[in-house]
Amino acid sequence: MTLLHFDNVGIAALAGALPEHIQTINTDPNHPKAAYAEMFVKQTGVRQRHISITEQTATDLGYAALLRALEKAGWEAESLDGLIFLTQTPDFNNATGNAFVLHNHLNMREDVLAFDIAQGCASFPYGFSVCAALLQQTHVRRIAMISGDTMWPSYSSPDALLADPTFLTGEGSTALLLEKKENSPVDISLYTDGSGYYFLYDPWTGCRNAWRRVKGIMPNGEVYNGGSYMDGMEITTFATMRVVDSIKEFLQTQGKSVGDYDGLVLHQANKQIVKTMARRLKVDMSKVPTTMERLGNTNGASVTLTMVDAYAGSRKESLNLLISAFGIGLSWGVVSLTIDPSVIVPMLTCSNRFEDDFLKPVVSA
Repeated sequence: MTLLHFDNVGIAALAGALPEHIQTINTDPNHPKAAYAEMFVKQTGVRQRHISITEQTATDLGYAALLRALEKAGWEAESLDGLIFLTQTPDFNNATGNAFVLHNHLNMREDVLAFDIAQGCASFPYGFSVCAALLQQTHVRRIAMISGDTMWPSYSSPDALLADPTFLTGEGSTALLLEKKENSPVDISLYTDGSGYYFLYDPWTGCRNAWRRVKGIMPNGEVYNGGSYMDGMEITTFATMRVVDSIKEFLQTQGKSVGDYDGLVLHQANKQIVKTMARRLKVDMSKVPTTMERLGNTNGASVTLTMVDAYAGSRKESLNLLISAFGIGLSWGVVSLTIDPSVIVPMLTCSNRFEDDFLKPVVSA
């Protein structure tokens, strides 16, 4: 276990932005997939999601969230010393990261650091650790951490998206503003098991199988026909057993119990996984906020979106939160921190997008 401790990392603001369009699971009993839809809702808990049908991306939503977070903190964009974007779905090629696009639209200074981190559902602990480490430097005082993924491009058209009777993933981006602040302890543990990379990946995306995009045999012996692949049983076991054991191990190192926290915020993988993890940790579900019912699995942003949904304006006293996120890699982590609910902006929905980022059609002479 990699244990990290910081004494001076404060949360100045947290905001989340969702696309305006809400899509619901088709529960029509006469639908050809009615039985499957009923089982799907029961197992995953997902009943609806926010997803763009107007070509908004995680960058558009991240920009909206960041503006609200800056407003809440009373900061100017020019005061930021760093901008880090956690995403698996950049607007353009990977090297042209979303952080650069936001840097441009915010008219930020040149003497700042900006880059993307291609993390998945474990974005929060990994991204937070990077930001916290950077804040230990003398001349780095304020950092914005943006999280979000764009899911609509996995459909061939808006009509195909709207016709999907069931779905797991939703969209939303968050902006977390971090600053140097004395007497603000944060503890983080990080874990990795690369031997399970093929439990959750896409063999055709990237370079390894660029010339072999054919039906093939996976490392675990299953036949692969293309598209994203997930071994549901392995991922469920990983989350409910190994991640839970890591949370228990983390608590032991801190000399704490789950009861010392006001809330347990978990990655919103699906309802069954979250409920099983809570049960194994002996935590009442009243202390475990969930959003997958209304937002779906929002990947790397699910932890911060859940924090916004559950705690914005919830009370005056600071909250002690235990947070765990896990997923692709395999990677996972645990974070112990304190946040003042007054710095959390209530969830916003928006239709904004950067029109100037689209290619303009060629006009014939």
